[in-house]
Amino acid sequence: MKLWIVTIGSSDVQLQSDKYNRENGRNQKKYSNQIWSYWYGDIKPDCYDISFDPTKTALKDVEETYRIQSRVLGTVYEENSAEIQDEIRSYLTFPLLSNFIRKLRGLGVPDVIVYLLTDQSAIFDTDEKRRKIKSPYWEDTCKLEPILQGYFEHNFPGVKLISLKLSPTQEPGLDDWDKVLDLVKNQLNTIQLDSEPNIVYVSHQAGTPAISSAVQFMSLARFRNHVTFLVSNEYTEETKTIPNSTYLGAIQRQEAIALLEQYDYVGVRDILGLSKVDSDNHQAKQIKYLLDAAEQWNCAKFQKFKKTLKDRKLLDIKEFPWYQSGYESAYLAWIRLQQGSTVDAMFHSFRAVEGSITKWVEKYYNAHIFKNPKYGPQVKLSIRQELPGYFNALSQSTQEKFKKDGNIGLYGEQLYKLLKQARPEWNTHPDIKVVLEDTKKDRNNLFHRLEGLQESELFEAWNTKTPEAWEKRLLGCMNFIAQKDLAKPFSSLEKASLMAQVHEKLKQFIETY
Repeated sequence: MKLWIVTIGSSDVQLQSDKYNRENGRNQKKYSNQIWSYWYGDIKPDCYDISFDPTKTALKDVEETYRIQSRVLGTVYEENSAEIQDEIRSYLTFPLLSNFIRKLRGLGVPDVIVYLLTDQSAIFDTDEKRRKIKSPYWEDTCKLEPILQGYFEHNFPGVKLISLKLSPTQEPGLDDWDKVLDLVKNQLNTIQLDSEPNIVYVSHQAGTPAISSAVQFMSLARFRNHVTFLVSNEYTEETKTIPNSTYLGAIQRQEAIALLEQYDYVGVRDILGLSKVDSDNHQAKQIKYLLDAAEQWNCAKFQKFKKTLKDRKLLDIKEFPWYQSGYESAYLAWIRLQQGSTVDAMFHSFRAVEGSITKWVEKYYNAHIFKNPKYGPQVKLSIRQELPGYFNALSQSTQEKFKKDGNIGLYGEQLYKLLKQARPEWNTHPDIKVVLEDTKKDRNNLFHRLEGLQESELFEAWNTKTPEAWEKRLLGCMNFIAQKDLAKPFSSLEKASLMAQVHEKLKQFIETY
């Protein structure tokens, strides 16, 4: 199915030139500018007795058509008899529309024509506002509807016609780009079609710049790759088609960047169509690989994230240190908070700390650690050789199990007590102390609740009150755990995360894609 979306401007319907009138046997009294006064005479009181006279542009030659305010022309047509309406139609010319129609006959007759009209009567709603000859009210095209309907039906018999009206309710009306975009979006969304069009022609030259841009943008947003633009010159009568690629690419980039700001990496991939890429397109490949890494990070698959970064050489890094996954988890917690997912923020924040402590134990007490395929990391009884106080710090029941099995799981209280024994300075560190001691009970209660989690509850679990204080505390814990291996502490979770670098590279690549 072929669809034509056309914007009607105030100059799209005009009166024939002197040359045309002369060549069609009309004397000067029957020229457009003369016959107009006859049609308009009885209607003039309805238009506040304003002298709307047909005009030409600066050239004023015999070949030039006459122009009249579109609401006035439509009102004159509407309020005259059928006989006079026939006469009026014989004087009308459609400079741009006729060019488009000639072009469309060669490309393929449309099945549906959607034409957009304007009506600003809700804004210019007083006599004072309408009594001015230059009021935008008179440039409205809504009164041209019966004229346009007859014109389209004559040129494309049997075509389905849909008229849409852009009717702003407050000033500045059709010059407000944001409001016009909403108006066009709402109107285009009302279009009911029997099937989805495979070709959509869009003529968006007419009307205000805001309307033209909005029609261009929204038609691409709805019909995407099916859109072809028709561009015409009223004077040379040259009409050409412009493929959607230039326009659509720009819109896709903006959509992709908007999704990127929401950390919706799957959405970015879909918008840019990068599930598969041409092996010769280096930029597309780089974006795809960066998205691969980002999606893995977004799912907390940090080992796969690391592997993709290394294999694809996406960042200039020489190593992926043992503590890096912890910082990635902490940064993911921060991003989840920005997205409003407090439950995920809670989970990833404490997971970052506990996971990092585990990594730290595995690095510095590796001789006493082994990984059980079913139960995860286990600490062996031999740990007493290096940390004799650790065994005594455990509960009686845990000590007995430890002796019996020769090992215990490296998680929860057993993990925390190991860190306490190995790093006695924890007790004077304001951040790690919160995790190991101060709010442990409240945190466990929150983890076992099924309902949602308020931001205030997340912050309270960390003994903080604001997002900034929460990030600072989480960062302090991470820096404490990795302290021995850091040249200097990280100043923010963003600076600690490799994903932040991936995200920035993605943005740079997409902006020039």
